[in-house]
Amino acid sequence: MTKPKSYPSAPVVLTEPVDILEPTPVEGCAGCIELANTRDRARAGGDWTTVTDCNVFLRRHPEGH
Repeated sequence: MTKPKSYPSAPVVLTEPVDILEPTPVEGCAGCIELANTRDRARAGGDWTTVTDCNVFLRRHPEGH
């Protein structure tokens, strides 16, 4: 039987998979381009809620293209 640890382990460092999970705008679609621009401005300002919202809208706009 192994003896349980009596000290904490090192923290787990998680990466941000932003580039993997973000949808790309459809070329030539003004709505997609506007959502992507809004997402970029929100990211620059640290507004991660708006970044997430834009990603959801891009995935659904307009119902998957």
